[in-house]
Amino acid sequence: MDRIMDRCGLFGMFDNNGFHTSHLIYYGLFAMQHRGMEAAGICVNDNQGRFAYIKDAGLVTEVFDGMKLEKLQGHAGIGHILRYDGSDARENAQPIVIRYTKGHMAVALNGGLTNIEEIRHDLELKGSVFQTLEAAEVISVLISRARNNYPTIEEAIASIMPILKGGYAMLVMTPRKVIGVRDPQGIRPLVLGREDHSWFLSSETCAFDELNIEYVRDVRPGEIVVINAEGPVSLQGMPEQEKRSCIYEYIYYSHPASVIGGQEVYKARYAMGRNLAKEAPVKADAVIWVPDSGLAAAAGYSDELGIPMLDAFAKNKYYDNNLVKPEGILFDREVHMKLAVIKSQVKDRDIVVVDDSMIRGTTAKTLVQLLRRAGARSVHLRIASSTISYPCRYGAAVPEEKKLIFHTQTEKEVLEMTGADSLAFLSREGMVTACSEAEGGFCMACFDGNYPTE
Repeated sequence: MDRIMDRCGLFGMFDNNGFHTSHLIYYGLFAMQHRGMEAAGICVNDNQGRFAYIKDAGLVTEVFDGMKLEKLQGHAGIGHILRYDGSDARENAQPIVIRYTKGHMAVALNGGLTNIEEIRHDLELKGSVFQTLEAAEVISVLISRARNNYPTIEEAIASIMPILKGGYAMLVMTPRKVIGVRDPQGIRPLVLGREDHSWFLSSETCAFDELNIEYVRDVRPGEIVVINAEGPVSLQGMPEQEKRSCIYEYIYYSHPASVIGGQEVYKARYAMGRNLAKEAPVKADAVIWVPDSGLAAAAGYSDELGIPMLDAFAKNKYYDNNLVKPEGILFDREVHMKLAVIKSQVKDRDIVVVDDSMIRGTTAKTLVQLLRRAGARSVHLRIASSTISYPCRYGAAVPEEKKLIFHTQTEKEVLEMTGADSLAFLSREGMVTACSEAEGGFCMACFDGNYPTE
């Protein structure tokens, strides 16, 4: 409910099999469209070191068509999808492509740096001029400046990594290499795959599944994976620290079929629902879920308590981000356009609504109103994550603190605001135990304020 919005998704490849590089990147981005719906971009390079790119505001299917993809001919490429961050999507679309003393370079970033403004200001004082608000452009300048002092691009990248404070995954392309980089705590995900002699990098494994690409492994925290015509080579850009994967990837960001750090996302969400049922059971006639990310948690809640799960919300499949968004007094009506209640499923019934998270609480309030108008006897809200009280510093477009409902209000006050009969959240321990198959620890800063980096 009232989603945190992750900044973006990445997909890159080095083709040694004669694939249609731009087409595969297109489909890889499309498989992760849930990670970014405001802008999309693809940059490819041919064997002569020439770069070609297209990027614009819109969905992957809106930015690209067959003719545009045919213009992007090359043996390697990287792609990016952007999610809303309050800035101009067309202006800040990635990859960032620059030309410097060593040739062309393209950079695409998923994540956020806590010290990006300080880095940008320092570079501006040294004469750099920036065209976008994206951290990827700042990083491209850092790499280009460092490259003059190192024999290889990967060594230049390693030299700037200690400067970058935050959580990130990054793709860098040069005329002869595609490079994947992950922050030293592994806050943002990045995975490596292959098909025959071609190699791929992606934010999620679901893109590999859709393209029949073999998942090889996760890129390790602090690792730099360099892919060229001979295949991948690994070096440790920074010492690997205690792993702190973003737990919100399991709650909402990622596709349910994806596997992050050894943990399938669907299984984690299902387990969160079961844990929530153990912690906050309620007598009811039916469990309903909010499309789409609440499904797995609702199934777990339903199975744990033996309460039937019903489809009660019908989602408008034509609702997309081209729709003019309601503002001011019309804001709450946006939910009405996205969801309609199937009255026969809820009339004269005690209903449990299970969803993944709550940010502002406005969506929850509207859903309760919709269900009551449809004849529900009682409405109980169950949220399969803890209360969010702090902004994310690592690439999620989270509202400022004063707009986070639990930063200023108590659970009792939020219950009264939503109009539900009861409200309960999964404990932090319940979230962690649901991800028991994941490697390492988690970043839960948006829940507990414990930021793992400076």
